Amino acid sequence: MNDVGTLNIIECEATNKDIIVTYVPNTFVTNYKYQIIKDNEEYKNITISNNEKSDIKLSETGNYKIIITAYGNNSYKTYETGIYKIDKEAPVIEVENDYITIRPFEYYNEKSGIKVTDNVDGVITQNIKSNIEDVNLNTLGKKKLTYTVSDQAGNVATKDVMINVSIIDYLLNVYQVIIIALLFIFFIFLLGLNKVIKLEKRFSKYTISPLKDQSKSVLDNLANFITNMSYRISNRIDSFDIFRKASKRYQKYVDAFSNENYSALDFVSMKIMTSFAFLIVSIIIETFRFNVLSIYELVIPIILGYYLLDIIYAYRYYKYRKKIEKDLLQAIIIMNNCFKSGRSITQAISIVAEQLTGAIADEFRKMSLELSFGLEIEVVFDRFAKRIKIDEAAYLTSSLSVLNKTGGNIIKVFTSIEKTLFNRQKLNLELKSLTGSSKIIMYSLTLMPILFILVINFINKDYFSPLFTSPIGFIIIGIMLVLYVTYIIVVRKIMKVRM
Repeated sequence: MNDVGTLNIIECEATNKDIIVTYVPNTFVTNYKYQIIKDNEEYKNITISNNEKSDIKLSETGNYKIIITAYGNNSYKTYETGIYKIDKEAPVIEVENDYITIRPFEYYNEKSGIKVTDNVDGVITQNIKSNIEDVNLNTLGKKKLTYTVSDQAGNVATKDVMINVSIIDYLLNVYQVIIIALLFIFFIFLLGLNKVIKLEKRFSKYTISPLKDQSKSVLDNLANFITNMSYRISNRIDSFDIFRKASKRYQKYVDAFSNENYSALDFVSMKIMTSFAFLIVSIIIETFRFNVLSIYELVIPIILGYYLLDIIYAYRYYKYRKKIEKDLLQAIIIMNNCFKSGRSITQAISIVAEQLTGAIADEFRKMSLELSFGLEIEVVFDRFAKRIKIDEAAYLTSSLSVLNKTGGNIIKVFTSIEKTLFNRQKLNLELKSLTGSSKIIMYSLTLMPILFILVINFINKDYFSPLFTSPIGFIIIGIMLVLYVTYIIVVRKIMKVRM
């Protein structure tokens, strides 16, 4: 066998189209076989049991070679083709940042931070083209810069980059320079103030202090400044319905923190001032880092500062109620002793306000003042129960209401209340001692994941970065947060004991 047949394509350059190889055997061939090699590995074997022509279609990316073995006249012959190159994968364009902010008339190198790789041709960054000539970077606004590149096989890839031509970042840089200058001046002022304080201490032993010192410290002046600003903001926002509605939820804090001359609207103004202070701190931090604030760095401090005081207020109110709940037994003991000595309810309330201190004394002082204004005892104690919202106060109010309507021995009633509250506090202390170790374990397990994350992040700052740079990472973070919050809720429900 001198000739086994003909092929329409012997070999070809890289292409992104399908290749059809047609083999026409000669008249001496009775049957033949294809052996297809792809990327130096055997890919497929095809046997043709006749003398007719056949087609082989190559459609996947790779380097192919075909070995044809023809049989006839008790002999065979092998024919090996050249290389068929198929490349259907487009190049990959990588950019450092797909959103860039520049100032008008600023020089911009469109090739900076760009890298193009291809599965066949390797690095072909030099072949990339862009529409930079059609983009006007001298006017304000957002411009779309499109990069285009093709490989030898004809596969084309594109990538869009947004260019924001703005002067805001320039102004932010100016503001940050001003902030740095003001901070430097303030630092110099503190150094001078420290020097004055040292001189004052040195000469204080040679001077006589006045009988009544009218001077105020720096912290007192700062507190007065914050209070005055709060009043001014409250006067400004009083005309807005949204702030007046929001202030209603803080009325219970006004009743609880009676030693502070705040209205419900002042709590809202303090939240606004706190959010503004957080924003200033964020600007100062980014200024020292010489970075321009992103939209998240502007919004997150405002939201965090606005809602942080809610946590502080709720915690103070919780401690306030716990303090009253703890001291209410002492108040009832004093009142019961007053009744045994023939005193009235009004006199007993006044004595409690004089004998005790703290939150419970303030509440009884309020009740004494309300009684002096002519309110009935039932109304006074009902207002007291609504202010502090604890079961013991509601129980005391109901008992006095029944006594006032039906009559009875008030000494026996208060003795019973005193005994009940004493047993209740005793039971609470026993429960705390029994569940103390379990609570420590619960708090330890709650804080352990956070401590673990902080330690790992301190050792390797890039360890958790994949969670924040990929969609699957955000999904994992969401699942972890849901599981963590669910764990805390379930454990708290289990540990909570109601009486």
